[in-house]
Amino acid sequence: MNCAANHARGRVGFSSRAPLASRFCFDSQRRRRMTSSLTTKRRRPLVIGILLLFAIAAAPQPAWCHDEVRLGRMLIGYDIADLPADPTPQQQIEAGRKQIDVAREDDPGLDSNAEVHDYFNEIASRLLAASGQKPLFPLEVHVSSVPINNAEAIPGGQIILYERMFDTTDDESQLVSVIAHEIAHELHNDFISFWQDYKENKDIDGPGGVLAESVKVEGAADETGARLMYAAGWDPNGMVELFKRFHKFGVMARRGRPDYRSSHPEEAKRSEPIEALIGKLPRKDGLIKTSPRFDELKQKY
Repeated sequence: MNCAANHARGRVGFSSRAPLASRFCFDSQRRRRMTSSLTTKRRRPLVIGILLLFAIAAAPQPAWCHDEVRLGRMLIGYDIADLPADPTPQQQIEAGRKQIDVAREDDPGLDSNAEVHDYFNEIASRLLAASGQKPLFPLEVHVSSVPINNAEAIPGGQIILYERMFDTTDDESQLVSVIAHEIAHELHNDFISFWQDYKENKDIDGPGGVLAESVKVEGAADETGARLMYAAGWDPNGMVELFKRFHKFGVMARRGRPDYRSSHPEEAKRSEPIEALIGKLPRKDGLIKTSPRFDELKQKY
C-alpha cells in the first residue's frame, strides 16, 4: 500500500510517527490517542507546520516506509515482526534501537540538547543506583524537542522524554517521577508482556484483555517509580502532585466526560495507591523537592 496515501489518511500532527502501544506512556490521554490510529505504514514528514498548529504535508516523492506491528488497533512497534515470542536481551536491545531510528527520522534533533540529555540521564543513573536491581540492558534517556508532554519506555532500555515536560512540572520531584516511572517499566521488562500478547493475538477489550492488563502494568510502574524516588532521595509526593495535575488536564481535555477505556489507572484515583504507599514509608528527612539545576533548565526550556 502506498505510504503517502496512508499518511494522508491517518496522520495529522507534529510527528508522523505514531507512539507505540508498547511504549509505556506516562500520560493516559496520550495512550488513548495513540491506539486510535488506523494506518499500516508510516513515512517521514517533509513539511511541518509552525507554532501549535502542525500539519504533515504529503510529499510527491516516495519516502522510506516502516512496517507497523499491531495488536488490533494498538501499535506495538516498527520493523520487529520477526522478533521471536521470547526475545533475548540482545534482541530486545536491537528492537529498541530500531524504534529510536524511526523516532530520529521524525525528529532529527533527537538528543541534540546535550545539557538536558545529560541532566535526565544523571537522574536516571541515581534512580538505578538506588534500585539495587541490575536491568537486563543499559538504559538511556533520549530527549525529544517534539512539543508534547509525555515520556515513553520502549524495548531494550530506551526511554524518550520530551523537553516540554519542563512546562508540565513545577519542581524536580515531579520531573523525576516521570523518569522513575519509565525506568520501572524497563526494570519490569514490561515490553515482553505486550509482545507475547501480540504473538498470541490476545483480545484488547473486556475482562482480562490487553487494556485491563495494561492498567495493572502501569499501576505497578507507578509504585516502583515512587519507591525508586524515595530510595534515591527525592520526595515521592511529586508523583502524587503530577497525577492530580494530569487528572485536571484530562478533565479539561475530555470536556468533563468520564475517563474510560484507558490503558492507565483511572485518572481521578491514580494518585491514591501512591499516597497510601508514602504513608507507610519510614520518615526520611531531606527528601528533594527541587534543585537549582532544574530551575535553571526550566527557565531555559
